[in-house]
Amino acid sequence: MKKIDKKFLLSILYSLVIPALLYFVLKLFQSNYHTIYSAIDNKIPFIPQFIYMYILFFPFIVFILYLVYIKNKAKYYNGLNALVLGLIVTEIIFLVYPTIIYRPDISNNIDIVTRTVISVVYFFDTPAINCFPSIHILLCLQVSYMSLTCKSIKYKPAILVISVLIMASTLLVKQHYFYDIIGAFIIFSLSNIIIKYHKIR
Repeated sequence: MKKIDKKFLLSILYSLVIPALLYFVLKLFQSNYHTIYSAIDNKIPFIPQFIYMYILFFPFIVFILYLVYIKNKAKYYNGLNALVLGLIVTEIIFLVYPTIIYRPDISNNIDIVTRTVISVVYFFDTPAINCFPSIHILLCLQVSYMSLTCKSIKYKPAILVISVLIMASTLLVKQHYFYDIIGAFIIFSLSNIIIKYHKIR
């Protein structure tokens, strides 16, 4: 494997894999969950077919990060630093204010393939806690921002559309509440402002 690929994989390890493992470890020691359900969530429908966009999140994030990595190293590492900072803040919030989401019944009126996929996602993310802020939203915002501000990257409209659909899926498959999204937007904005003044030249 090329040296450049090893560096990328190491950066993914510390920025995505380790935080993901910490996310699941935290679940083992948490209790006294809070819920931040709002009237807005009552108006958002459950659209099970969006589960496919939800799971597209994982290859999408890695692909866009790699695309930025090969196009602009400085932008990649600046963006990754903002992402890691945002994830650190997120994990702290999980620790001090664990939230829980209540999912809909998926036993009826869904085709068997979609129901199976949703069941698998729900199974691996049970209990459905540590929802605020949304990591899905935080990462989608960060990689979209990195790619859209990288001049040499093409197909930016397609990247933006896919990112928006993935973010919408978090609400439409009832993996997150509305305030989870707002929290991610705030953390994304603040982390990028902070990193902007300490960026790699």
